[in-house]
Amino acid sequence: MSRGLAVLSLCALTSCAITRDTLGEDARLDELAGPRDEVSELKPNRACGPDFMGNLIFLDARTGGPLTCLALVLTSERVSCPIGSDCIADRVFRGLTNDRGQILVKSQLVGVRLVAVAEGFSTSYVRNATVGSAAQKLLEIELAPIDGFWLKVLDEEGNYLSDVSVTFRQGTEVLAQLRTNPLANVFFAQRQPFSGESVLVESPGYLSTLINQPADLGEDGHTVTLKK
Repeated sequence: MSRGLAVLSLCALTSCAITRDTLGEDARLDELAGPRDEVSELKPNRACGPDFMGNLIFLDARTGGPLTCLALVLTSERVSCPIGSDCIADRVFRGLTNDRGQILVKSQLVGVRLVAVAEGFSTSYVRNATVGSAAQKLLEIELAPIDGFWLKVLDEEGNYLSDVSVTFRQGTEVLAQLRTNPLANVFFAQRQPFSGESVLVESPGYLSTLINQPADLGEDGHTVTLKK
């Protein structure tokens, strides 16, 4: 998938890493007790994970930079299992990213849903992920902060709209005017900045887009698409 900005969506190459949040309800699924307990038990005995080229890289959704020396747990589960249910999960990795924000997964995984859990970040889901193939490119997984509200904005072809100005209005009131980062994300400090009301999204060169309900934010509930 080419890079694009989408309301509340994390996209990793051809897959999307997803967190759940909505315009008017608290539906975030970041309280996975087991993996979070494992993360809290990780005591960094060294500055970072092993220094080698990995096949997954973890990016900070706020800055676009690599999340170095980050303690995390990565599991895999069937794509057909509904997110948030008691899916049977296999632990893929438990440890620290290296100084490039990378980890190496030695087992080959094809078409699975990856679930990444790290302290201070919302749980990220990567659908239909393939890892471990020699031909596989470095898979990017974005992690968004556990607090606040974040949006990712895409064009009609799914490209990231990076470094563009985006205005959010309710009626005549301008709620915020923000510029997307290299990963095409924008962030709000509040968990529910729109108070459940319709929001008009505007950006120079694109048609205005009205968000009336969570369903308008794409299948994952985190994506806004701007059209020419």
